Amino acid sequence: MAMMEMLREARSQIIRKLSYLSEGVYFVSPEELGEQHYHKQEMYQFPRDPNYLNKNINTVTDLILYVRTSFFQPRMGDLRLREGEMIWHFNRTGPETICANKGNCGGISSMLAYILQDNYEEVGFIAFTDQIGGHVFNYIKHQNKYYFIDLLNYLYASKSMEHYSTMIYQGDSLQTYADYYRKKTRKDIKIMVSYSGDQVLPIGRFHQKPLMFLPEGSQYHVLHESPQEGIVVREKTVYQCPEQLNNCV
Repeated sequence: MAMMEMLREARSQIIRKLSYLSEGVYFVSPEELGEQHYHKQEMYQFPRDPNYLNKNINTVTDLILYVRTSFFQPRMGDLRLREGEMIWHFNRTGPETICANKGNCGGISSMLAYILQDNYEEVGFIAFTDQIGGHVFNYIKHQNKYYFIDLLNYLYASKSMEHYSTMIYQGDSLQTYADYYRKKTRKDIKIMVSYSGDQVLPIGRFHQKPLMFLPEGSQYHVLHESPQEGIVVREKTVYQCPEQLNNCV
């Protein structure tokens, strides 16, 4: 028994060393956020029902399996409203994204938050803007550790759930991972924020300008700004989204 424990510990340490990416940042397997409870054949039978999925999918591992077996389609899907020279971007909510079974980064991130929000200590979003556009993905706080996942990656790239094919990252803190992400990405990120909640916040932007306007009174944490360029997070009273983006909800 003692020998088995020693072997497990040695294996764990080896994997940890091989998973090292930067100070305080590692890549990890989805199983660190909970085991898989369903098989593909079971998932094929799951209805596109928001309440059903919220009750029956409780781990990141199962959610990854669901977006694959449901043949989720990565598509542009935000609603854009013009306010003078500014354009407000509204994304589908989690239930709307489930029903449509397609969406962009904002929609699929809201879907993750909607389905898993009650299963971890905290579920939220990291959003950034650059010269071209912006992007958003999820973070999860679990057992006092932070994990970072972009579900779109599991549709575009990795086809395996194994440890060495994972695209889930663990960071000592939100700031630690944000600093790592900015260094490794090829994008010139000007603003990056994090916030918790059950759906992605609307964002206001000017065409080809890396400004980010969040709804007035939003609760968020600034992870990066570019004050030397006059590019900082700003708040503004947001236009009200006049309609649901998908009428099957």
